[in-house]
Formats: sequence, C-alpha cells, structure tokens
Amino acid sequence: MDPTIEIKQRVDVVVVYKKHGDLASLCMPYKMRFRGQEIEFVELGLRHQTVAGKRMIHVFDMSDGVNDYRLEFDAETLTWTLVAMIEGNYVRD
Repeated sequence: MDPTIEIKQRVDVVVVYKKHGDLASLCMPYKMRFRGQEIEFVELGLRHQTVAGKRMIHVFDMSDGVNDYRLEFDAETLTWTLVAMIEGNYVRD
C-alpha cells in the first residue's frame, strides 16, 4: 500500500540561499506554512529539476524529522506547491 498522501496545494515557503555549497544545497526550503501550521525542515532528501511544458520545475523532497514532504517550485510563476507527504507513522523496510 502506498503511504503517500496527495495534497497539491500552494503553500508559503521560506527559502535559504547559501553563498557556498554544492548545487543541491545552495537554495533550499527552510520552512513552510501548511494548514495554519509552521513546519521547519531539518533534512533535504532529494532535489532535482523537471519541466512541465516549457516551465522549469524544481522538486524538493524534504523532512521535518517526522514527516516527509514533496515540494515543487515553479520557476516561471514563482509559486510553491506541496505535492504530497508521507506521515511519520509509516514504517519503512
């Protein structure tokens, strides 16, 4: 059974831009507001780029230490979307 919960909602995100580091960590979400709750990220799982039509989308898989979140940043519209999450009570093999 797939534990992924599809959300697909725009969210507010605070982003950190670093002067030094590898490409994956120069720009990344620091925290977001979702359903009236502020969620602070502690770990970047994966970051990659993709395209949707002619738009560049940056995908970030983040964790707050309990739950995992997939965020997308649309570089054309400058919007953040929380695509999905996996709640922390899911046990991985």
